[in-house]
Amino acid sequence: MPTSLAALIVNGESRRGQEWFELAEARLRSLDIELVHSELLRSPMLVQSAIERVIHRQVPVVCVGGGDGTIGAASKAFIGSSSTLGLLPLGTGNSLARDLDIPVEVDSACQVIKDGQRRLIDLGSVNGRCFVNVATVGLSTLIAENLDDEAKKRYGRIVYLVALFKAVAHGRRFAAQIVLPDETLQVRTMQVVIGNGRFHAGPFPITPDAEIDSGYLAGYSVNSSSRAVLLRYFLRLWHGRHIAMPEVVPFRAMGIRVQTRPIKKITVDGEGGLKTPAELQIHPGVLAVLVPRL
Repeated sequence: MPTSLAALIVNGESRRGQEWFELAEARLRSLDIELVHSELLRSPMLVQSAIERVIHRQVPVVCVGGGDGTIGAASKAFIGSSSTLGLLPLGTGNSLARDLDIPVEVDSACQVIKDGQRRLIDLGSVNGRCFVNVATVGLSTLIAENLDDEAKKRYGRIVYLVALFKAVAHGRRFAAQIVLPDETLQVRTMQVVIGNGRFHAGPFPITPDAEIDSGYLAGYSVNSSSRAVLLRYFLRLWHGRHIAMPEVVPFRAMGIRVQTRPIKKITVDGEGGLKTPAELQIHPGVLAVLVPRL
């Protein structure tokens, strides 16, 4: 059934949040969608609280504008509710939108909210915190720490390349134990990536068989600090061919425990705040989202 009643909540700190808020608001209304609540907020905590309030009011569709971090933080509120997520991808990487074939252009994304079909997708969680995309330890955390929010807004994905070179220059291997249901991997790694969907860091496949409704977490460990190996790894990411490298060990499971020595920071959907050890779980089919009709 086409959407006719919705709420709009946009993270003004996301790359295009402030710029696109009024455009999205006007476009949704032009599509005869009645907005019972519309708000631009500049604090992730305020965004999450606003989403929880409109879900509590049982608004049928809650349109959330922001990047993967915004959507991941908001996703827990949708679990067990009658509300469906309408996704407005306003961040830099927008891996979830890529997973779901949702356009990153505002008019087209709003059209999906108007005419799209409801799809149930998985959520991941790490130490109780939900994520829609990926949790990482190692290089990706260094990359995230080297990203400047203002530069992301102004220059987009090019800032990732600068942050990448800084991370490779300063990164060091660390000991990690990756505990799976049927085996334990003992590695010295530069990076551990565990994803809920198909892509990470924008267009890069996590593994060739990763899917956002598979009921499994998919991941890999990069077990070399060689600059040549890391360069080859980044080049192969484009088509998911990194998994064929002997220095890259893939895995998948419904539940995964990661311990590191020393304790390492965890980046979740591009955001920090957690540290190892990490307990990760998959929660199959708990998030309802509007996607393009087949």
